[in-house]
Amino acid sequence: MTDTHVVTYDDAVNNRLFTTGHFTSRIVVMIPAHNEEDSIADVLKSLSEQSVPKGLKMDIYIALDHCTDNTEKVVVRCNEDYHLSIYLLNTVKNRQRKVGALNQLYQLFWGNPNDPDNKEVGKQQKSYAKSIVAFVGIDADVYLDKDCIRTLWSELSHNHKVGAVSANYTCLMPESVRHILRNDPNRERLVRKGKFGNALNRWWVAQQNREFAQWTMKQKYCGHFAEIAGGQCSIFRPEAAIEVRNDYKLNGLYDDKSDTEDLLLTQYIRACGWVCLISKSARCYVDSMKTLHTYSSQRNKWVSGTTDYMLQDGLKTKYSRRLWIQEAGLFINLIIRLFFVLLVGLSLLTDQFYWNWIWITPVIVASLLNLVLTLKTPNSRFLDVVLATLLISPEIYLWITISIHINVWLSKIRINKQDGWENQYRAETGQTHSHALMYFVLFFLFAAAAIYFVKVNYGLLTSPTIQQALNPYLMQGFVLLTILTIFEFAVMLNQLWKLRGPYKA
Repeated sequence: MTDTHVVTYDDAVNNRLFTTGHFTSRIVVMIPAHNEEDSIADVLKSLSEQSVPKGLKMDIYIALDHCTDNTEKVVVRCNEDYHLSIYLLNTVKNRQRKVGALNQLYQLFWGNPNDPDNKEVGKQQKSYAKSIVAFVGIDADVYLDKDCIRTLWSELSHNHKVGAVSANYTCLMPESVRHILRNDPNRERLVRKGKFGNALNRWWVAQQNREFAQWTMKQKYCGHFAEIAGGQCSIFRPEAAIEVRNDYKLNGLYDDKSDTEDLLLTQYIRACGWVCLISKSARCYVDSMKTLHTYSSQRNKWVSGTTDYMLQDGLKTKYSRRLWIQEAGLFINLIIRLFFVLLVGLSLLTDQFYWNWIWITPVIVASLLNLVLTLKTPNSRFLDVVLATLLISPEIYLWITISIHINVWLSKIRINKQDGWENQYRAETGQTHSHALMYFVLFFLFAAAAIYFVKVNYGLLTSPTIQQALNPYLMQGFVLLTILTIFEFAVMLNQLWKLRGPYKA
């Protein structure tokens, strides 16, 4: 069957989805789609090229969630070209965005617990559900390597304890905007959608790739322990999915109480006794954020969901303890930098600065660490290697990351909570704009005022009275800075030692 079928929940209830009651084993791909006309064609093309495991079929279910563009027409046209088995479901009264769209897809197989008429899926659909050996959840803006699903299935099926396997993620690098003809009527849309960009856009993607690489290798060094079976591309065992749905009384497979629904699902699967892994080699290419504004909007949503999980679970689970340690590490990095700027600045201003060579050791290790990490990052450029080794890119990226985490923690004490999905969507579609330029202008104005103040009062700052008053505090501050520096040095040495292994991102 290669037709595109538009289906409803009533079709599942009344046995109208299929013409036969006998079904061979199959893998079912689940895709939520909201205005994805510019990206979903690439997803379907990559699915048509998959080397599906022998003896299995592949069906594709797409939830069209409040689409106001030509997503459905693109899907139908692609199916004519690629001859896939596609089922289209238009979501009904969905207010839970991606979570709600996916849950309505899963209700086609498991029923809707909120149905006031207590209607269950028909016998034919139940028979079909029994034929499903795996669910593959992917986003509508990813591109799968041709062996991705086959590899994920092999890793899921080799041990019955495995409940989910996540693919390795790599961001697609935008091509130079100079490749688009200036009289191309689609020029602005292509740039806005991220297929093309400038040097700064490519720099942003390179940093996200390095972050994905670091995250991926950390999981592999920990016995392929998957921190998150990411929604971009992961495979799930049906038995594990059904157990999670029943134990946590969900409307489908996902819980909407967090902005990071895939994190919660991973922890639910693990809490039910299943193992969640990251794949050794299965790869998918995911969409990336091309500007500071869109990146901040996405990361604010991700960090907010992760923080909710940390606050909810405290130190009860292995993963929550890891998250608290990571958060503490980020805070220590902030303290080290603030102390360094404050102490060195005050000691220079009061003519009491003395260089200590121990401060250069973490810089050297950090440079080596970022060099090795960037070399292990897929599709890294020579420019990326140079900027990482000189610590230019990592330092900028770290400060941005710290600012996002501070913003998220501050948002937790606000009365009015924000919709992370809505903020990210509005940012990606150009409906909101960044205030970064204003902040940079204010920073430089402040720096200029500080320099002028120092120039006018330099003689007063270097007087013996000021020096004697500040000296004890400077000495104690530098001792604390040295201790924190040694600690951070040990942490980076440990990370560098792990990177010597054969694992690839």
